[in-house]
Amino acid sequence: MTSFKSKSNEPYEEFLAAIKLVSGEEILSKVVICNDDHEKVILENPVVCHEVRTPGANIPLGYKFEPWMKLTDEEVFIVDLQRIITISEINDKEVTKTYDNIIKTGFTRSHPELTKEMGYAGSVEKTRQSLEGLYLQNSDPKNTPKKPEDNKDT
Repeated sequence: MTSFKSKSNEPYEEFLAAIKLVSGEEILSKVVICNDDHEKVILENPVVCHEVRTPGANIPLGYKFEPWMKLTDEEVFIVDLQRIITISEINDKEVTKTYDNIIKTGFTRSHPELTKEMGYAGSVEKTRQSLEGLYLQNSDPKNTPKKPEDNKDT
């Protein structure tokens, strides 16, 4: 395998790729292929890709990404070419956008702003206070509404 030459006269070109390792892992990463004395691949910010499926379904719901190395803050890793089955350059703009977003924001979960149209009625704290108020009101005999038959004069 030869190293890639970029159009800007850089010795190596960095590109986004899907990499299948001999371990079975599928990694999405920025890649630089080096041809020194030993053939190595430099991975920058690699993430592991897992397919998400519902039980019993044949169609994937989506993909889940996790850091490849979970216990380190390093962003660059060197892998021997013998450990790689294949490298495929990613040109899909949606995959590239997703990867860039993961690297930019990290692995924090983001939630959209909830609205009443989505079913959001209030915070847990406000709902708890409201329910406690109703419960306390109903547990106090002075605040219990009278039944219509209790209003009859005898």
